[in-house]
Amino acid sequence: MKCPHCGNYIESTLFKALEPYDSSKTVITNVDYVLEVGNRIRAIIEEKKSNCKIIRGYQLITLRKIARSLGVPLYVMYTKNGVELYEFPTNERVKTSPFVSFQDREPILSGSISDLGSFLNEKYLQAPLKEKIKRR
Repeated sequence: MKCPHCGNYIESTLFKALEPYDSSKTVITNVDYVLEVGNRIRAIIEEKKSNCKIIRGYQLITLRKIARSLGVPLYVMYTKNGVELYEFPTNERVKTSPFVSFQDREPILSGSISDLGSFLNEKYLQAPLKEKIKRR
């Protein structure tokens, strides 16, 4: 099956299963992270390991729909050189162009993995630090 935007072939079990059918109006998107705390989903997070701060338009549309329907924030995280975290407003319209750029957006967090952990803990977990286990 081909990506409707870039024309590249996409291989996955789900795409292979739908190959014999006319699925031209079907979009299949994976979600990298669903942050669930207690028994509540608290955030949807998409991770991109790239310096190019872009995301496929159709993927962002689907992720936005998921986050909006759950009433949770949608974060897009770039992790090539450290961590840059962007919150994408779930009420913002997305163009169906092949890519959406985050180059002109301000990250809500720019730092290390530890900084990301502190941010998520402060915002969602409110958990104490684990005590280090002493080895004998």
